[in-house]
Amino acid sequence: MSVTHATQSPGTHFVWDWNGTLKDDLDDLLGTMNSTLELIGEHPMDRDTYQALHYVPIPDFYARVLGRSLTDNEWAMAEEQFTRFLSQRPARLRTGARALLTHLRDSGYSQSLLSLLPHTKLLAETAESGVTHLFDRIDGRRAPGTTKAQALVTHLEAIGRPLDSRHEVLLIGDTRDDAVAAHAVGAHVVLVTGGLEKASSLHQGGAAVADGLDQAVALGLRLVHHGTRSTALTTKSGTRQPIPRPGPEIDRRGAGRRTR
Repeated sequence: MSVTHATQSPGTHFVWDWNGTLKDDLDDLLGTMNSTLELIGEHPMDRDTYQALHYVPIPDFYARVLGRSLTDNEWAMAEEQFTRFLSQRPARLRTGARALLTHLRDSGYSQSLLSLLPHTKLLAETAESGVTHLFDRIDGRRAPGTTKAQALVTHLEAIGRPLDSRHEVLLIGDTRDDAVAAHAVGAHVVLVTGGLEKASSLHQGGAAVADGLDQAVALGLRLVHHGTRSTALTTKSGTRQPIPRPGPEIDRRGAGRRTR
């Protein structure tokens, strides 16, 4: 079951990524990866290597790390170890993430969450983090092999965003795969550093890049307002900008929107 709190009305809508974006889990995922590598008799990696080689889908990530594909047996072991290892780690949000999500919702913006984390695991982690109620819909991965682009199409259809309104959709993620997904449906995208991929790699994803969540929001709203999909825009942590509240130039959720 998906978590859906309300029916969307036209206006700027945020689609958030989870791992590496809202959830501060790079070190947990690095530890998980190294535990699976140890299990199959391979050497561990450091944080820089993880970020430099990170790739979706994950089997291809392993192939980049090892220089070969995992066998079916190794992949089954890796998935089992992944689940076991992460189940022992509490869900931690990036600093300020909950306050930012609350501020955006209180300011009149609609928000949803889309991740390739297994759906039941995603629901458990958002509940543990106390942010479930801040999203109008939450979708995790339900079928093996689903790409972020495929998942985003289904997600936007579920929240009632027809093709001609996707220019008002802003996806905030932390990987080049998030940029690929957004570009595939014609949505705006901002990638935030400090997640699963190196900042230098993010600049190759054809997306605007920011050094923090609040900067990503401010930069993204500028893109939506100006109808811009520039790949050259970057907001550094030293140039913090206020988050605009919805006004005539940035659509607000409809006054008649149902409460949950």
